[in-house]
Amino acid sequence: MAKEDLQINSGYQTELHDQHLCYIISQGFSLTDEQEYKVLVEDARYICNHCKRKAKSDANLCVPTPL
Repeated sequence: MAKEDLQINSGYQTELHDQHLCYIISQGFSLTDEQEYKVLVEDARYICNHCKRKAKSDANLCVPTPL
């Protein structure tokens, strides 16, 4: 079986990683700013192939793939 080529966001594990859901959730953002968190995830159009979280924008995921 051929391994699928995944597009990795340039911010993955760099200074831009703090915009990715896996990071901001680990920092408690989803609990401290629930309304802003909902804006990021409502009507999700992408899923991360790394952490499996879903987001509206591909910029908020490490390895985004359209749903």
